[in-house]
Amino acid sequence: MAFCSKCGAVVLDGSSFCEVCGQAIDTDRILGSSHLSPHPVTKEESIQLCNILLSKYTTYEKLKEDIKDAEFQIKKMEVGSNPPRYWLFRFYWPTFIVAAVACFVTTFVFAALIAASGSDAIELAEAPGYLSIPITLLIGIPIAKARQNRANEKLAQNEMMTTARANQIRAQIEDMKRKQSELSEELQDYKELIPLNMRNKNSIIKIKRALDLSQAQTIEEAVEIVKNPRGF
Repeated sequence: MAFCSKCGAVVLDGSSFCEVCGQAIDTDRILGSSHLSPHPVTKEESIQLCNILLSKYTTYEKLKEDIKDAEFQIKKMEVGSNPPRYWLFRFYWPTFIVAAVACFVTTFVFAALIAASGSDAIELAEAPGYLSIPITLLIGIPIAKARQNRANEKLAQNEMMTTARANQIRAQIEDMKRKQSELSEELQDYKELIPLNMRNKNSIIKIKRALDLSQAQTIEEAVEIVKNPRGF
C-alpha cells in the first residue's frame, strides 16, 4: 500500500495524480509503509507523517465499522437448520368454503330441475348437493398441494439466494479483516511514537492541528500537547 507524499492519501497502483489533493505522483516520492520514518525530524516531516497516519487510521476505523455492519447483516440472513415451510392446511382451508357453496348451488340447481319436471320430490335435490361436498374436498387436496409446493419452492429459492449473498458478505468480511490486519501491522511501527489511547483518527487530527498551528515543531511535541493540553 502506497501513499501520496503531499496529503498522505492512499495512491492506487498506476495512478498519475492523487485522487484527493491532485498532487502529481512521482514514483520515487511515493511513501509506502517501508519508507515512513517513525521518528520524523522536521516539522514538514511530522506533518507528512500525520497525513499518512490520518489516512491509515481513517481507513482502519472505516474497515472496523464496515466489518461490524457486515457481521450484523450476516446474523439477520442466517438460515436455520429447519427453515420454515408452509403447511398444507394454509392452502386447503378455502376448499371448505368452496364445498359449502358447491352444496348450495348443486341443491338449488337440482331442485329447479325437479320442479321444472313437475315432480313434487324436491327433497331428492339434497342428495346431489350433499354428494358435492366430499367430491369438492377431494378435488381440493391436489390443488392445495400444488399451491403449497409452489410456495415452498419459492421459499427455498429465496433461502438459496440469501445463503449465496451471506457467503459473499463473509468473503468480503475476510478481505476487510485481512486489510485491517495489514494496516494494524503497519501501524505497529509507530506504537512508541503514538500512545495507545491516541491511536485513532480524532487524536491524529488534533496532533496535526497542533503542527499546522505551529504549536509544536515535531510530532513528539504535538503528542505531548494533545496529551496534556493544560500544560501548554
